[in-house]
Parts: sequence; structure tokens; C-alpha cells
Amino acid sequence: MISNSSMYPPSHAKCDHEPSLLQVPAETQKRKVQSFNIRTEFKAMHDMAELRVGAEAVRFVIHRNILTHHSTFFRAALNGAFAEGLSQTVTLPTESLDTFELFLHWAYTCTLDPKAYFKDAKPAYYVLLHLYGLADRLAVEGLRNLVLDTISSLADQTNSVLTPSDTFILYDTIPSSAPIRRLVLDLFAFKKTDKLLDEHPDEWHPQFTRDLVVKLKRPEEVAMQRHTLITWKPEHWQESMGCAICSEVLHPYGNHVGCSGCEKKFCNRCAKAKRALCVFEDGRVVCKPWNGKVRCRIYHEHVETAECP
Repeated sequence: MISNSSMYPPSHAKCDHEPSLLQVPAETQKRKVQSFNIRTEFKAMHDMAELRVGAEAVRFVIHRNILTHHSTFFRAALNGAFAEGLSQTVTLPTESLDTFELFLHWAYTCTLDPKAYFKDAKPAYYVLLHLYGLADRLAVEGLRNLVLDTISSLADQTNSVLTPSDTFILYDTIPSSAPIRRLVLDLFAFKKTDKLLDEHPDEWHPQFTRDLVVKLKRPEEVAMQRHTLITWKPEHWQESMGCAICSEVLHPYGNHVGCSGCEKKFCNRCAKAKRALCVFEDGRVVCKPWNGKVRCRIYHEHVETAECP
């Protein structure tokens, strides 16, 4: 029996981890996972797999089809000629039982229970970060995308962002290439966070602090990607505006660029540069990179899962 402890680090370890020892075939990696309707598929779900989770090896008996549908890790483990495939048993000794049960709830329902990530009427981002880390280790793309969406909506609905201790989970247990890192940095860059800084005197993860400073000081593509750009031309001088980036006056004698969402205007030079500074904007209509269809384009992964509509 092979456990995933040899393939992935413990939850408290640095997580720029080595490639999995279970090599997933290229054709499997490229395959788009089709939607899974448990009502229609349940009659074909005869085979079970045994999972032993946590330090005490708590036993779970799960429908094999559920695991292999959602997870590239389980697909390779249970379909292969390794010990897991022969015994249909996989051991996950370093995983948290609470987090794994959230994964199972999602695997069967494709939903997350809001009560799981609200503690004392406040958002518990650490729960979602641990769930994202598990989804990364088990190669569950659909769950990673859903956690991203949940954090995005939660941040807006509660006008909140991650706490200092959350940044240690983000940077010590999740790979640096994960889209969730970009999302969290963008939340801090584009949201007003002065109250959070006043209320949380704890230390932030030093790498997070460095990355945030770099994001705020250097023009970034995401600052333009959040806009839906269209051609714009003022009819006369009274309608002229200044470029939202360089303040150049956009005269009525040429075609310029505007955003159909927040109605900001840009000169062609700045639009072609595709970069701008990430700053908090106070206004009635503000384009945020984590809202709407642009969220999928910037943060989602769609190697295994179907594109968002």
C-alpha cells in the first residue's frame, strides 16, 4: 500500500513540492472531465474504494467513480498497477479529517456548506485555504476553482480579506504557482484594507509582504485585464476625458479605448501596454478582477474541467 505522504509534504511544510511519483498519462491529463450527475450515474456506481485518512487512519469507504471522476490523483492511484490499484485502498496520513470531510461533501454534492467557513459570524478563510491545499494535493481542479470563487464572493459580501495568520497557510502549504496566491494579492491591492491592518497587529508572512509591495509598485497586467475594453470616441470636446492611467487628454479626433463596465477611458498607448498600477478605487462602479466572467480568465484552471459559460 502506498500513501500520498511520499508524494506530498505534510500540511505544515513548504509546498513547492516534487512531482508526484504516480505519473498520470498525458492523455488523461488533457482529458476534460464531463459534468457528473449523481442521480443518473448512481446506478452504475458499484465499486467502492477504501481511504484511510489522518494519523489515526480513519477509514472511509467511498464510491470509486466519485473519486476517479473528480481527482487525477485518485484516477492514477485506483486505476493503476500500483499497490493502491490492486487493493483499492489509499492512505492519506497527513491530511486533516475535517478538511477531508469537506472534500467528500463537495465530491458528492459539488457544493460547499457555508457553515463550514463561517466561525462566530465571521469568514474563516483558513478553512478554505486548507481545502484548496487538499484539492491541490489530490489534483482536484474543479474544487480549486470553486474555492477561488467562494473566497472572491466572501471577500466582497463581508468586505473582508485574509488575516495575517492566513497568509502563513497560503505561503507555507500551497505552491507558489497556485492561482489562489494571485487572487489574495489582488484582493489586498484592490480593496480598502486599512481597518484590517489596524485590527490585526500580528506578523504577516514575509514573502506575502514582499509580493504585495511589488504588486503595488509595479504595473501589472491584471489592472487592465479586469476591464472590458471597447473602442471609444468622444463626439466633441465637451465629452473629452483624460486617460485613467497617464491623464493624457483624449481628443475627439481619434479612436480611443473605454471600459464598458466602469466607463474609464484610456489612450491607445496605455491600452496597448496592457499594464497599470493596482490601486484601491472608491466609486460606485469599480471593475474588480475577481468579479464576473473576467474571474475565470484570470484565476481559473481549465485543463481537466470544462470552460465556464
